[in-house]
Amino acid sequence: MFGASIYARAISEGNRPDKVGNNWQYHPRSDAHSKAACWGVTFDLLLDCPLLRNHVSAGKVGFGINHRMHDFRVNRKKDLDLVICTPAAGSDEGILFRELADSYTLSLTEEERAALDGLPDFRSRSVGSTLVALEAKACMTEHSKARPRLYDELSSSFQTILGDTRSAIAAGFVSINVADRFVSPLRNAYKSRLAKKEITFHDQPRAALGMLDKVSELPRRANEDDYGFDALGVTLVSCRNDGSPVELVDRLSDGSVVPEILRYEALVKRTSAIYTSRFRAL
Repeated sequence: MFGASIYARAISEGNRPDKVGNNWQYHPRSDAHSKAACWGVTFDLLLDCPLLRNHVSAGKVGFGINHRMHDFRVNRKKDLDLVICTPAAGSDEGILFRELADSYTLSLTEEERAALDGLPDFRSRSVGSTLVALEAKACMTEHSKARPRLYDELSSSFQTILGDTRSAIAAGFVSINVADRFVSPLRNAYKSRLAKKEITFHDQPRAALGMLDKVSELPRRANEDDYGFDALGVTLVSCRNDGSPVELVDRLSDGSVVPEILRYEALVKRTSAIYTSRFRAL
């Protein structure tokens, strides 16, 4: 699978400027990281799910960008970076999925580009009915403070998705930073690019483990009558946000690993299996 590597590479090669001339790999006020994550998950899902590819080839499904979903129970709205959908009646065809990689300035290897070129044309469309809704979140620093906020944001995501379309597959991607230090764009917002930057130090692996435990508490559903995420995946990255390469990490310094049920591969495989079961008659 390619998505996690594409995501890490997108952050590593990022160039997100602030108002005083700093260029950041990761900036919390930018949605570039979440767009890269959702694109990568969708890419792997297309490769893993023959039924989805057949639906794409037949023109039965497209994708929506920044699609607003509405939980009608509590009148809550949320914009999702990317959804897989049936097209609305009379909707025009938009950008190709492979072109979106260039729009998001994603750097693909030759192998990834060849796999992408081998996929059927997958186009953005006005959303009719949502089939798969993807939400991506990242915890890069101040893990203990971020835990309740990230949990609430992810909970709000699946509640809004299912409150809008109960049959939709609610999928979540979470990246957790395991680096021992981080240069925060917010703490250094008014320092020129030549000024010495303030560094935030992380108590690792405790910080990452605390966030991983919190994500593990999120509800997950086994069928449409349950309530929670249908599929949820966690990726560990090492990101100092100082220009050094961002790397994928298999295990924490104490040997801890992401539980099998929450691994990135499980996110893609489970979403693929549910899509095949739930939308076979589409």
